[in-house]
Amino acid sequence: MKQNDRNFLWKRIAKKKNTESQQATMAPKVKKAWRRRLGEADYQEMMVECNSEAMALLVKTEGGWVYCYNNWEHEKMTGFGQKAIRNQHLKMVLGEAYYPIYEKNADYCRESGETILFKGTACWNGQIRERMCRMTPVENDGQDFIVVTELNTKVLKDWMAKNQLATTRFDQMFQTHTVTMLLLEPKSGRIVDANPAALAFYGYSLEELKTMTIDQLSTLSEAAVDDQRQSSLLFPHRLKSGAIRMVDVHASLLEIDDQQYLFSVITDATEREQNAAALYRQKELQKTVMDAIQDGVIATDAAANISYLNPAAELASGWQLLDVLGKPFEAIFPICHEYTREPLTGLVAQVLEDGQGQQITAPTVLFNKDGLMIPIETSLAPIRAKNGSIDGVVMVFRDITLSREKKRRIEYLSYHDALTGLYNRRFYEQYFSQKAIKLIHPMAFVMGDINGLKMTNDVFGHTIGDLLLQSIAKTLKLVAGARNQVIRWGGDEFMIVMPGSDLKDAERLVKGIKEQLKDICINGTIEASVSFGMALKKSRDDEPGAVLKKAEEMMYQIKLLESKSMRGTTINALLAALDEKKAETKAHTMRLSDHVMKLAELLALNVEAKNRLILLTMLHDIGKVGIPDHILGKPGSLTEEEWQIMQTHSEIGYRIATNVPELHVVTEEILHHHEKWDGSGYPAGLSGEKIPLNSRILAVVDAYDVMTHDQVYQPARSHEEAIRELRDQAGSQFDPRLVDRFINQLSHW
Repeated sequence: MKQNDRNFLWKRIAKKKNTESQQATMAPKVKKAWRRRLGEADYQEMMVECNSEAMALLVKTEGGWVYCYNNWEHEKMTGFGQKAIRNQHLKMVLGEAYYPIYEKNADYCRESGETILFKGTACWNGQIRERMCRMTPVENDGQDFIVVTELNTKVLKDWMAKNQLATTRFDQMFQTHTVTMLLLEPKSGRIVDANPAALAFYGYSLEELKTMTIDQLSTLSEAAVDDQRQSSLLFPHRLKSGAIRMVDVHASLLEIDDQQYLFSVITDATEREQNAAALYRQKELQKTVMDAIQDGVIATDAAANISYLNPAAELASGWQLLDVLGKPFEAIFPICHEYTREPLTGLVAQVLEDGQGQQITAPTVLFNKDGLMIPIETSLAPIRAKNGSIDGVVMVFRDITLSREKKRRIEYLSYHDALTGLYNRRFYEQYFSQKAIKLIHPMAFVMGDINGLKMTNDVFGHTIGDLLLQSIAKTLKLVAGARNQVIRWGGDEFMIVMPGSDLKDAERLVKGIKEQLKDICINGTIEASVSFGMALKKSRDDEPGAVLKKAEEMMYQIKLLESKSMRGTTINALLAALDEKKAETKAHTMRLSDHVMKLAELLALNVEAKNRLILLTMLHDIGKVGIPDHILGKPGSLTEEEWQIMQTHSEIGYRIATNVPELHVVTEEILHHHEKWDGSGYPAGLSGEKIPLNSRILAVVDAYDVMTHDQVYQPARSHEEAIRELRDQAGSQFDPRLVDRFINQLSHW
């Protein structure tokens, strides 16, 4: 209502007040005539009085909202005339139970300054009536008024019945449908309404959803949402609980009461997407498995045409899937019996016909693209459709070329010694488990034991020892021939079984072996020596074990007889090896011997001690035969690792001496000849007089001779420098008493 219209209305209201007493006494017909006489001057008054809708005017007072005016329709409806209704509070007109809704909306209308529409209920003329009420705020001279129009709900219902049938049907569908539905503002995406299914799905109340936009439900960024809208209608939506659900969103424009809305139907696609993801993962897993397994896989369709090859099948056959796709299986992959070469036809057709899998047990070969035969193990199984029909066949095969070779290798190793290639004890047990072998007689048994193998391993290392073993084994096998069985019985023992041979045959064999062993020389110094014993199985009743024991006893007797000469040979070989390595020169040994004997005289040592001292002088560095040449001959300082290796030579020398009875008297002195007076030496860290005397004597004399002669790692020093160094180290490295005696001895030369 415009302001000038409002001012005019207030004037007419004032005029009415002057004539109210007259109107109250008029008959209805007179009142109508009187109003007709006034109507020609004021159309607006006619609009108010003659309006078919009940109208009233409320004014805000300290006591609340009160009526100050009503029209004729309002009077008929409420029973309150214009005079009676004036200054009446809402409660008096509407009733105790019904006025608060009017009062609340009147306050809101006044504060907001907007026209509002609401549904109201009142008790008028003793009847409870429901009306649609419209309130319009009016302000005049600082006074707040509300124009109240009570709309006839029957008229509204009739209008809705005639003109809003579609809206009603939509609302019914919207409210009752089990599918999630939202009404949105098209531009902002603000949620205008949500059906009960949406409230149940998202977990929000209607009031909460109305404060949100559709994008706030999505977990994607705004830019991602825009991109997603271009490619699909699938979005991740977050529920109030925090759970994420994948939803399909289908939206269309909808007009309701001349207002455009975006009507969105939302369906939960989480399970579908999870199933799709699971199916994808399953397919990827199957593909990964097919690509990774080493067995070949060939699949056909229901017509026995090739539909799939995995990489292993492509590699084994030489065919690529694209080259054979859709081609008949048997035309590309002919399969035959390995020995008869008879084709195995109809394998796929049989599985397609009866739907039963097959395990091919016969030795089978598959021909590859180049026509080469591949020995295989294979099985076939039907591929079934969902309805149970046979869609094709899958054949899984394995190229057993390598497995056969491994099997042969395993069988070989199970009966052969890995180092020498000779038969082992298991072969012996299997050999004599045969009844036919037990009945053979005569049968000679020869036992052999390598002399000095332990010393060779200790001194020169197991690599040299293994080389000695292999050389002897090769000789035994060569001389024994194919008729006799050569077996490695233990670490350094061999046995030769000679079926159909007697002791004379065994003696000739041993003689031939010894002749051949003379040609073996390992590392330039180590000769091959084997002690042999023999025994004869005379009749079929003789047990092989008893005969073997006799041969073993004879071997040990011969070994004892040969051991003394062998030790001398071994020592000479060790000294020769030491000289070969240039670890000790003969001149150095002679000088040491001269010095230690003169010092022994000064110390008044007995003959036994002197003999041990001479033996120690010759053999104290015998362990250096086990030290690599690049360390012994290295100019300059050794690395920490090299020095650790060098220090082991005293322990190696000790082990050598313990293997030779004649050297037992100097084993401890060889072991400790690098100990120091203060306990900082090696290998045991002995100190003072705990160090054997001969070891202390040798330490002083050896140090002087080394310092005064050129070495690969340092030039010679003068006599005076060497004496000064001995004095400096007396009490720490050397026995101080022996240093004084030795220096005094040198001064008298």
